[in-house]
Amino acid sequence: MTVEDRRSDDGPADSYKHEALRRRLQADIAGMRPDEALPTERQLAERYDVSRATARRALQALREDGLVRSVRGVGTFVSHPRITKTSTLTSFSEDLRSRGYRPSAELLSAQRVEADLHHSTALGVDPGTPLHRIERLRLGDDFPICVETVYLSAERFPDLDESLLTGSLSEALEVTHGVRVVRATQQIRAVNVTGRQARLLGVKEGSAALLVRRTAYDGTGHVVEYGESLCRGDLYEFSLVVTV
Repeated sequence: MTVEDRRSDDGPADSYKHEALRRRLQADIAGMRPDEALPTERQLAERYDVSRATARRALQALREDGLVRSVRGVGTFVSHPRITKTSTLTSFSEDLRSRGYRPSAELLSAQRVEADLHHSTALGVDPGTPLHRIERLRLGDDFPICVETVYLSAERFPDLDESLLTGSLSEALEVTHGVRVVRATQQIRAVNVTGRQARLLGVKEGSAALLVRRTAYDGTGHVVEYGESLCRGDLYEFSLVVTV
């Protein structure tokens, strides 16, 4: 009897089979690289002597766990590890290192602008105050993860060396200016990326993303920076503890 001749539902035992196959594939994925292709449903069914329905359920469980992604008509591939952001104050670079990524940044633009009402309020400065506007593409293992735009007071940080902008800005400010971020507020909302954003992030236009607005403070309560990060929805997630 061929694989195709098997019933699409093996009954109660199928639940055990698909879970056993999921665990076996999960172990295999641990030794694979992101974007590496998995065998097809047919190949899995033949290799492990299960029905295609069982293979399909195992792959679906892996997709729900975020371990693999499927491209219609192409195949199933190992996902890039998700970056989980918690309520602990950490930088983007620290978040990536914790997931095994090598963090870096591609500088898209660095310019001086005058603070409008929105950014002057966010930074606690007068409208018209000169600001550094820094736009960067944040990368993990040279893979695009988010587009970040940060504003800092040019009066407080008059000399900002562009060579420092390929890594953690928070770490650079602490080393060069002795300013350490100790607290931050964040607002998060779901958005869909537009054309330029999609091209930078390597996703389809209209793909889901998370827009994170962040205001960071030093130990004296003064604002250090205000930033907006557009994070890929398939790679970034937030985990918060809520108490009564």
